[in-house]
Amino acid sequence: MDELESFFRESLEDFALSRSEKKDLKVHLAKIGSDKVGQAKARQLAFRLANNAIDEFGQIAALDWLQGVIKLLYANENEVKASAYFSPGEDCLHRIRRLIGEARESLDICIFTITDNRIVKKLEEAHARKIRIRIISDDDKSEDLGSDLDHLRRAGISCRLDRTTAHMHHKFAVADNDLLLSGSYNWTRSAATENDENIIVTNNRKLVNSFQLKFDELWERLG
Repeated sequence: MDELESFFRESLEDFALSRSEKKDLKVHLAKIGSDKVGQAKARQLAFRLANNAIDEFGQIAALDWLQGVIKLLYANENEVKASAYFSPGEDCLHRIRRLIGEARESLDICIFTITDNRIVKKLEEAHARKIRIRIISDDDKSEDLGSDLDHLRRAGISCRLDRTTAHMHHKFAVADNDLLLSGSYNWTRSAATENDENIIVTNNRKLVNSFQLKFDELWERLG
């Protein structure tokens, strides 16, 4: 934030953001990304500097500069992003662990089976950070040797199982109602070491909302 303040002050001296300054500012703001706390701090800093600059540069110049900063700050807010990951290999595992580790408020997980302790460890850490975690899984698979559902329940994480003769075969997770992870990949070691599997991660609002609604529907039905 100190680095960003220095940049803000330098750009204010020109009364407005030049093309090169906009390019440089995008690099600075990319470090904040979609982090709400970081965005709020940057926004507060920009408003404070603009308010202080009114006497020196005039209201119109200061507000024009502020408008340019705010536009850049939220320029990527509605940008749709998506990435794909594949196994065998640990790319899928690392992305799942990253999704869990970066969650700020909530994790809704709908998964056929969980047996990979490396993922379970990240879930326990998220739970310790007071992240609200809800897990839906298959009742038959929960009885398999190596299943971690009972362990997660004992750790205080909310888990619900389907009660049908068919399988609950979904494999997706929604973090903070903002990011969707979905694909063929079960959260098992064999999915990483042996199987041809995939996941995608996206912030596409339509897809995130669709999967969140499906999760909420299943959660209520199984309550």
